[in-house]
Amino acid sequence: MTRGRTALAVLITFLLSLAGCHRGTTQPEPLYIMLTFNAGACQQNGSYGVVDVYQNQVVIYQTAAALPEFQVRFAACPFASCPVDSPHGMSVNVGQPNAGTAGATFNYSGLTINNQQCSDAGTMGVRVKPSP
Repeated sequence: MTRGRTALAVLITFLLSLAGCHRGTTQPEPLYIMLTFNAGACQQNGSYGVVDVYQNQVVIYQTAAALPEFQVRFAACPFASCPVDSPHGMSVNVGQPNAGTAGATFNYSGLTINNQQCSDAGTMGVRVKPSP
């Protein structure tokens, strides 16, 4: 009987060690794109340029302050729905970039914050990188 319990204990230990070998996929943290307006010039995440996002990364647009509205327009939409529109200034979760967009850059065709057009919208956008 002792040999049976020992064999069972060895088997259970082996099976538990196999479960530890399972390698799960890691999901990147959501990317928050913070939009700011400064006398006609706008920024996203403190930059006038393009923001990198992974193919499997959730993107959330928001403004730095509680503002009445914002809208982000793309010439070609990298997300399931465009434009990114927040008529009440709430954060907008646009989800992950569409399948097949990795390796492409999507510049904004227009950006409005607090009902004011940004003069530099075309210099900003998102670059979709392959998932890590």
